[in-house]
Amino acid sequence: VENIRDFGGPWLAMQLIDKLGLRSFLSEAMPSGREEIGWDIMSQVLVILRLLEPSSELRIAEHLFERTALDALLGLDPEKINDDRLYRALDKLLAHKNALQKHLKERLGELFKLDYDLLLYDVTSTYFEGQCEKNPLAQRGYSRDQRSDCKQVCIALVVSRCGMPVGYEVFAGNRSDVTTVEEIVSTMEARYGQSDRIWVMDRGMSSSDNIEFLKEGGRRYIIGTPKGMLRKYEQAILAQEWTQIRDGLEVKLCQDPEGESTETFILCRSADRAKKEQAMHARFERRIEEGLRKIRAACEKKKQDLVKISHRVGKLMGQNTRAAGAFRTHLEAAENGRVRFSWEKVEGWRDWARLSEGCYLLRSNVKDWSAEDLWRAYIQ
Repeated sequence: VENIRDFGGPWLAMQLIDKLGLRSFLSEAMPSGREEIGWDIMSQVLVILRLLEPSSELRIAEHLFERTALDALLGLDPEKINDDRLYRALDKLLAHKNALQKHLKERLGELFKLDYDLLLYDVTSTYFEGQCEKNPLAQRGYSRDQRSDCKQVCIALVVSRCGMPVGYEVFAGNRSDVTTVEEIVSTMEARYGQSDRIWVMDRGMSSSDNIEFLKEGGRRYIIGTPKGMLRKYEQAILAQEWTQIRDGLEVKLCQDPEGESTETFILCRSADRAKKEQAMHARFERRIEEGLRKIRAACEKKKQDLVKISHRVGKLMGQNTRAAGAFRTHLEAAENGRVRFSWEKVEGWRDWARLSEGCYLLRSNVKDWSAEDLWRAYIQ
């Protein structure tokens, strides 16, 4: 059997495109001009093959298109499908991004009666090989892919309670998550209107300015808090009044111990998370201790510069911050140009680490939900 081509998948994808009203949207947004193949048709090629077998435009042009019956279904000459035409179709689509997102959100809401009362927001990144000199957004920043040697962009995504995308924005690769909140919330409200939604975000978005911004607009939120904020809730962690919502997971509602906040705080404790954090603390402690021994051996072996040794200790702690508080170091100049170096373990840090492992804290101004409801919304 030769020249086998896929028909069912592309045909079904075209039915879905019609159900979404996407064909008519694309033809109205990008009416035919002097181009040999309409941009609305090329956009459908991109959509269909992204759905069936997500891959690059180059692979679509060189391998995937010829394996499908799209040439017959869309009336296309396979020789006209190339990566340049596909990339230009993306450029044409980009100009209609906001209108397209709004169209899809409204149409999907009609088809599936989706609720947009709760929106989940997070940021990821993707990196590039090369210099990307003509892309001002391509910058070096915190790399989730462990590729700090590459430039990247940050992709901010908002989804509904069930995970349906509502909108996205692309930010510079060196932009921190916490600085994107106000822009994303304002953009979504400008696009879809402001209503009684609940915004759910992780602790990377938490700052006093962001909390104030959300409150000022009458917005409701569930947001993670920095790890350091747990210290204020030491007594609540020690208390026994926990509600178990499943095996290995407990939650409780707390008030600000200083009485300064009108928010509700949700204290959560996970047995699985505790095991993970215990292993991480042990691993980082070992690394630090091994590093400190090497530094001390270097100081005992020959003369060392006090400032350079101090920088070396600082770098070691910076690379293992999760256990840096477990050690207290002492550096001083000794006779004959040597450096006297020693360290000790901090038992107070170890006690707190044991107590807080597996615990995390959420904050919310939603008053009519239980601790379990708030946790379930956040954990999505």
